[in-house]
Amino acid sequence: MPKLLTKTLGFSESPTLLGNQRVTERRARGETVYHMGFGESPFPVPPRLQKALAAQVQQKKYLNTAGLAALRQSILQYYAPRYGIDPADYDVIISPGSKLLIFAVQMAYEGDLVMVVPSWVSYVPQAQLLGQKAIKVPAVLDDNGYHLDAGLLRKAIHDARVQGLNPSKIILNTPNNPAGLCIPEAELVEIAKVCAAEDIVIIADDIYAQVCFKGAHYSIAQYAPAHTVISSAVSKHLSLGGWRLGFGLVPKAMEGLFESLCQIASETWSAVASPIQYAALEAFAGHEDIENHIRDCTVIHEFMNNYMAQRLKCMGVICPVPQGAFYVYPDFAPFKEGCARLGIHTSDNLFMYLFENYNIASLPGICFGEAPERLTLRLSGCDYDGGEVLNAYRAGRALQEEFITEYAPHIKAGCDSLDRFIGTIRT
Repeated sequence: MPKLLTKTLGFSESPTLLGNQRVTERRARGETVYHMGFGESPFPVPPRLQKALAAQVQQKKYLNTAGLAALRQSILQYYAPRYGIDPADYDVIISPGSKLLIFAVQMAYEGDLVMVVPSWVSYVPQAQLLGQKAIKVPAVLDDNGYHLDAGLLRKAIHDARVQGLNPSKIILNTPNNPAGLCIPEAELVEIAKVCAAEDIVIIADDIYAQVCFKGAHYSIAQYAPAHTVISSAVSKHLSLGGWRLGFGLVPKAMEGLFESLCQIASETWSAVASPIQYAALEAFAGHEDIENHIRDCTVIHEFMNNYMAQRLKCMGVICPVPQGAFYVYPDFAPFKEGCARLGIHTSDNLFMYLFENYNIASLPGICFGEAPERLTLRLSGCDYDGGEVLNAYRAGRALQEEFITEYAPHIKAGCDSLDRFIGTIRT
């Protein structure tokens, strides 16, 4: 038999999904695991959307490949003011989640991917599946954000061309997975100038745009409108990952892209499930209950993940305070010698050691493009009963440490377990 392409490329299952499966298996055996490895927002489906889906269950016909016309228009009108763009300049395509949409955009343009490090785990494997290379550009992470130096970006593009590569696209995710940090607006402006001057397609992965903790979200689309396609979904701010509904805002100025994406969709996913599309109309109608739900959940995400970051900082771990999403990205570099005494030399080693000895599920930095010896992990603060937590918050319970102890015991216990680990490598 011919060799499988995934084996040729050295692929394994997505680390986020594989890690979640491992935790599920352990918990099914009655074992305790502090699940910080999978970023799935835990809140319940808003009642309005539950009713909408039940009311549309009879919808069974194939929809237009680009998606339900009313839904596409609703998404455009909902997001245009939030992103600072003119809705008349965009088309919208509906996809089964944002991951496949990002893959389709990568497929639509020949050339290689400029990868900011650290970045989400699926960007580079997607490029590899398409026979494209990844050109790494390091970001700097601190309490002020996720920083990509425009001069360094320009140099990386030029150097890649000298080496015979063809950098043609970049994916920018802000707020960022894995770090929960935002690219500052002034830096987005400079990055946009470089991409426009170098004719680089920008895929703005704005899936966490409505999970920003402080102020409005700034999309790079408003600074490079002729070069930026926006990707998003309902999975993060509405906790609807299993609905598998994503969408792309495609500038008409990117000539031929919308048609190309529709062609790719017609030969792959055909159309997103009809009941889901009809029900999702309610998500973008501006209903006060839905908007309040998004705000309440975002406040809780901020509280949970800031708690984790502050606990890690108190342990002496380098950990920027998150600005959005639901992740923290600690760097255990201050404890490199202590880790080495335990045989921990890579982020993979650290991930496995914590999983096997401290019941902590995480993701190693190498999954996000980091060098193996960088002792970074991604931790997600979502291991709690979202319905119970949301009800307690709405009932007026103060968001302080006692709230964590009562309503998110796995978050506290996971941090306590990390503290015990640090105690063993500090001495």
